[in-house]
Amino acid sequence: MVLFPGGTLPLQIFEVRYLDMVKRCMRQGAGFGVVLIEEGHQLLRDMDQQLPTVSHCGTYCTIVDFDQQPNGMLGITAEGQAKFVIRDQYEGDNRLMMADVEFLDSETDGGVPEQHEHLINLLDTLLKHNNFKERQLVIDYGQAREVGARLTEILPCPNEMKQRLLEMKDPVARLGELEKVIANLQIST
Repeated sequence: MVLFPGGTLPLQIFEVRYLDMVKRCMRQGAGFGVVLIEEGHQLLRDMDQQLPTVSHCGTYCTIVDFDQQPNGMLGITAEGQAKFVIRDQYEGDNRLMMADVEFLDSETDGGVPEQHEHLINLLDTLLKHNNFKERQLVIDYGQAREVGARLTEILPCPNEMKQRLLEMKDPVARLGELEKVIANLQIST
């Protein structure tokens, strides 16, 4: 998955290593990283399975809500806080992937340029769909960073494309790239 700062991610937790991680995060008031898997699988079927290969850039998240799901699993909602790059990674307890990271500076706030203002309407329209209503996202539609991040998270495009957009540092340039993505989606449908 790809998550931007300010975005929310509902997760169902059932693997022991992730349950332990959530407990540790709650106890310590800490968070965890969400990083795109490039090769391999998140779910480990056995202890000999190789850990996945992940992208070098991700988002630090904190747990903002949790509850017991009807299926018995733990449900959490994570909120993206800051982007980071991985400097070193290693295997922790229960085969949990751990990393030493460097946090990146926050992207500059800036308005949505006139040529991209229609993206605000697109985002607002998409968020009215039933799939997104329950997330109750609070979005500053006047900020290019917010509009670009939320559109990237919800558009039906490959995660590799979303990762490339996450790694961009200029929110207005991200809006320009989103214009191309949306044009390709319209051609494909």
